[in-house]
Amino acid sequence: MTPCGQPGCSVTIQDGFCDECGLAPAAAETTAATTPSAPSEPGLTGVTSVSGGSRRGSSRSSSRSTRTARTSRGRLGAGLIVMPKVAYRDPSTAIMADPQVAEHERFCSNCGNPVGRGREGVAGRTEGFCRQCGTAYSFTPKLSAGDLVAGQYEVLGCIAHGGLGWIYLARDRNVSDRWVVLKGLLDTGDSEAMAAAVAERQFLATVEHPNIVKIYNFVRHPDPKTSELVGYIVMEYVGGASLKELRSSRGADGEIAPLPVAEGLAYILEILPAMGYLHGVGLLYCDFKPDNVIQTEEQLKLIDLGAVRRMDDEDSGSYKTDGYCAPELETEGASVESDLFTVGRALALLTFNFDYRNRYRYELPDAADVPVLAENPSFYRLLGRATAADPGHRFGSAAEMAEQVTGVLREVVAIGDGVPRPAMSTVFSSERAVFGAEAKEWPVPLRPVVVATALPVPRRGYEAPTPWGTRAASKVDSTAGGTSGSGDRLGGCSLDTARDCDEILEPEGALVV
Repeated sequence: MTPCGQPGCSVTIQDGFCDECGLAPAAAETTAATTPSAPSEPGLTGVTSVSGGSRRGSSRSSSRSTRTARTSRGRLGAGLIVMPKVAYRDPSTAIMADPQVAEHERFCSNCGNPVGRGREGVAGRTEGFCRQCGTAYSFTPKLSAGDLVAGQYEVLGCIAHGGLGWIYLARDRNVSDRWVVLKGLLDTGDSEAMAAAVAERQFLATVEHPNIVKIYNFVRHPDPKTSELVGYIVMEYVGGASLKELRSSRGADGEIAPLPVAEGLAYILEILPAMGYLHGVGLLYCDFKPDNVIQTEEQLKLIDLGAVRRMDDEDSGSYKTDGYCAPELETEGASVESDLFTVGRALALLTFNFDYRNRYRYELPDAADVPVLAENPSFYRLLGRATAADPGHRFGSAAEMAEQVTGVLREVVAIGDGVPRPAMSTVFSSERAVFGAEAKEWPVPLRPVVVATALPVPRRGYEAPTPWGTRAASKVDSTAGGTSGSGDRLGGCSLDTARDCDEILEPEGALVV
């Protein structure tokens, strides 16, 4: 067994991921690979790095998992907050009696234009052609109860409607009648394109993480009207409630009541390792939102992999949801940073009400206009960093974001009940010496250099990110004969010479913060 090595976690690794914090073991504790490779993302160690490149498209580094991850349950709340449990939902109760798509949710899959809308009291058509681009649309289920798909999956009915069509509950007749979910893969009438799409998505079957829905199979079944083959992903059934449902309760004023900040942070902290895992194996999720995360008992699952794509895939069509997607998505393509942008937007939507689709489509409201942001400035800065307009100012990895989410969660919970939740810093060292405790009469005049020498310093190799809304921190010039600026300060002590800098800071130019 391997020690986890993540800050503040003492649990050992048994199956590739820590049962306590959900992350892979820290780099210092992992076994070296047999062949040289580029360093992987922080918090995503335990995978073998493959070809890396830019952060966009191929990303800074992509990885291929060397082992699977299995845990029996989640650690929702990270030991800092007790989260409400969600009971497992009986699959038979999830079937819709009358599957219909509300008219205000009907849009063309090609151009996004509203379709199927009623006029003058006449209900809109559920099938037809878009007036703007001519693309065919259909909101009628393609499968019916009793249909046997691929000679194996008996359809029981519809349970939801997604961006690619209806989602069906079925029984796997070949595997002990287990419950499975069938989800449309691609809305096309071209059988050759369908076959290619099914083959292209086979890589999803290799995705295995305790917080990601398991893909069992890819099958095709004839459309009942056109006889053209339609592709379906066969996935495990996850019974519970989505984060969208958990956030849909209404307060006394009739308004939808946001989740407490601590709960919102705990949910995001639980799902970030799953995002980090996908990035580590060279995949981008592309369409993260509360609808796509289900809580069942004490665990979260990322349930919809329909929009997942490879980092180096520049040809496939992209899927996005307005109000969540990053502003550069259509011009520069998806990236790790655009994925984490959607996570930040989801966190904001979980914890306060705002016009996220129009007025604040890419921005956050001013803290002065949102009480929860004004009361929690660290939380506001976290959201600002995650959803910064410039991708270079956002979090560079899911592990980096999880680290900050954990810190803010500790602060929010501590402020709530007055009990501190300290943890070892991942940025600064511990105090390096004791000062002011000499066996002499007290008080003893303290030399500034002695005090500064004893204070914590940034850990070697740490590179401070550009603070959201501010300029980057400056580096100390530790070369002989000069100082960084005019009188840099560390711990309140003026540094007048390069010699003092070298005495106080680690070599190679540590950061002044």
